[in-house]
Amino acid sequence: MKTKELAKLVSGKISGNGNTDIKGVAPLDEAKNGDLVFVLDKKFLSSARDSAASALVVAAGSDTKEKPAIIVDNPRKAMAKILLAFAPKRSAPQGIHATAVVPASCKIGANVSVGPFVALGENVSVGEGTVIYPHVFIGDNGRVGRGCVIHSNVSIYERVTIGDRVILHSGVRLGVDGYGYVQEAGRHIKIPQIGAVLIEDDVEIYSNVTVARATLGRTIIGAGTKIDCISHIAHNCKIGKNCAIITMAGISGSVTLKDHVTVAGQVGFSGHNTVGENAVIMARTGVTKDIPANAVVSGFPPQDHRKEMEFQATLRRLAKKNR
Repeated sequence: MKTKELAKLVSGKISGNGNTDIKGVAPLDEAKNGDLVFVLDKKFLSSARDSAASALVVAAGSDTKEKPAIIVDNPRKAMAKILLAFAPKRSAPQGIHATAVVPASCKIGANVSVGPFVALGENVSVGEGTVIYPHVFIGDNGRVGRGCVIHSNVSIYERVTIGDRVILHSGVRLGVDGYGYVQEAGRHIKIPQIGAVLIEDDVEIYSNVTVARATLGRTIIGAGTKIDCISHIAHNCKIGKNCAIITMAGISGSVTLKDHVTVAGQVGFSGHNTVGENAVIMARTGVTKDIPANAVVSGFPPQDHRKEMEFQATLRRLAKKNR
């Protein structure tokens, strides 16, 4: 593609030769002639100008000298669109494979791809254009929307509803029993988990994430939310729209995250707490209480992130004095 074509794709401006041929994209340290490089931080601009790359994507106000460039307001957003143009096309299974188990009670939409050794339960519905890769299980009365991608070795228990354009990566488990027990004579007595799970539109869930079904009612993952690898969402949680949950988060039962909440890596939640809209929970925070909207918190127990940093600095100073 020409740089001017890529610039049009991201509503960018051209600096230098707009007819530069771009054959691929590459990281800065591997770029060669014909490659496009993204300068996501101005501290890398000098190295990018000196690289073998044929052109750059840079933020407005960057001095690219003689190197052809696409100038945009936000290089990271531009990267998302440009990478899509260069992404290799995955080969999806065509139609329903002969080894797939699809009961007559299932409703399969147009242009659905079902790979080898997929097993569907009774009364499962799959929307138009969805791709199901090999070795996926979907339990009875499951609902999968349109344009979804379900990668290999995903397990979806019974009564799970999935919206449109959802992406589930390998190892995802949806609808596992919530962890609910009562004590009787020193023994754990299981509380039946008879609720369901709802995954709304445009959710993406990465590898080895579990979402537990509700004891009663539904566990809900709101539209547009993204959940990173090796995280757990317990029974009866209500996760809002467009939340970002980073790797190894553990969210206990009946936690509510309002819309646009960010949860960083290795955050742990005790049960029945609520986090307000647009809040940010910094890495390794132990959430033991409600968090207000727009707050940025860290520590255990959580407090305003700036106060936590002051607290940690004070501890270090005291430790030095006592050495």
